[in-house]
Amino acid sequence: MPASLMTLFPQATAAMEGLQWPMKASISMANMMSRMVTLGFDLHANAIRTGFDTAASFIPQTDETDNGWIKELFSICSDTAVNLDKFVEEKITSGINQYEQERQGELDFTRLFTETPPTQTWNVAFDEKDVLLDLPGMRLIDISADTDHVIDNYTVVFAPRAGHHSNIAERTAIHLRDQGMTRMAIVEQKCAADIPMYVDGKRHYENFEGHVSQYKQMLTHVKDLTGAPPHLVAVCQPGPLLISTVILYPELACTFGSAGSPMHTEGEKGFLTDFSRMMGESYIDKLMQAFPARVGAGEIGEGREIYDGRLQVLGFYILGIDQHTRNLTRLLADFKEGRTESAGRQKQFYEWYNHALHFPAGYIRDTFKEVFVRNGLIHGTLKLHGRKVSIRNYPDSVPIWALGGTNDAIAPPQQAIGHVALIENLPESEKMTILADAGHMGLFRSHRVLNQFYGKIIDFMKSHSDYRFSQDHAPASVA
Repeated sequence: MPASLMTLFPQATAAMEGLQWPMKASISMANMMSRMVTLGFDLHANAIRTGFDTAASFIPQTDETDNGWIKELFSICSDTAVNLDKFVEEKITSGINQYEQERQGELDFTRLFTETPPTQTWNVAFDEKDVLLDLPGMRLIDISADTDHVIDNYTVVFAPRAGHHSNIAERTAIHLRDQGMTRMAIVEQKCAADIPMYVDGKRHYENFEGHVSQYKQMLTHVKDLTGAPPHLVAVCQPGPLLISTVILYPELACTFGSAGSPMHTEGEKGFLTDFSRMMGESYIDKLMQAFPARVGAGEIGEGREIYDGRLQVLGFYILGIDQHTRNLTRLLADFKEGRTESAGRQKQFYEWYNHALHFPAGYIRDTFKEVFVRNGLIHGTLKLHGRKVSIRNYPDSVPIWALGGTNDAIAPPQQAIGHVALIENLPESEKMTILADAGHMGLFRSHRVLNQFYGKIIDFMKSHSDYRFSQDHAPASVA
């Protein structure tokens, strides 16, 4: 099952839980003081009103003309005294309330790391009938718009297997769907604990070979649904494997695109690539020997060797330590100062970020060796389904696009788009590369990036689509 990152550090978690007790005590004391001050001033205000009302009752009632102004004066004096009380009360309680807010903010911040993160799921609504395929390691889910589809092609967005829930790709999928790619499906990667060891009595391997087999099944299925091959969108990690599937089975793709994917890991220096090559291929084997893990008894994948997703998330924290420090410093300030909307967004992100999914061991080994060390796709040394796969064998029937981020530390710009220049059998009009001023996560989560850069991608896919009714519905470039 998925696990919280903080379960790696039980002592730190226990220490943070211990800190919460004085915070809770301070909050209770501040709340009690605030209520006592309010009660005291309320009693004082009531005493003032009672005193002036009593005094007014002893004024002779025989001559209203002469005595009415005295009652009015008493009323003014009473209101003035009460308002002064209220002013002093607000000054005193505002300080107490600020103190309480700050302690509550600190408590909420520590709870983010001590409480079990909420179960992650998709925000977009779908029923089980919308699950087009439930394969051993992934699910294909239809989230198409409820409309008459002008385009026959599905757009299939492949979420990464990167230690987090696949809903990282949801915002991209919904944006594409809402901008006209209405036949939409998303690929959900399962946690290794939910991947069975045996399927139909046969040992199931969730390595690169197993992934490509499942990709082929999904692409065949959506093509059979409409008769048109799908547009393929790889969000980060699936890029190298998905393009390999296109090279092996070009009839199953209408277009192929990737965002922030490590496609050409020698296209530009990057920390992950430099580190991987410095450590060598055996590093991942030694790492998994040092941190051995298998799916526990009673779970679907019982006995399967896994790579602990918490280690992956920890690595992401280390890699982006400067950004996370800024994010968490701002989050603590938002909590303490009561900026609930801003704090809520950042809290939701870290609840997702800290909720780690485990990797099948074979998959993480292949990723480390084939993508980051050997750069096998580019050198043509990657072997899948009995064939060698090379970027130079990319089919001339599938237009391609690639999106990179200028501030991407995971897949630096030329790693994300450099492979496109190596494809020589496609005319330039069938290729497109885009660089966005964004970091890695921003390429698929930032509304600014989606609105500013994905318009070109959508136009590119639309111009290579199969239109259902007539060419009257197609862009001018297609007709």
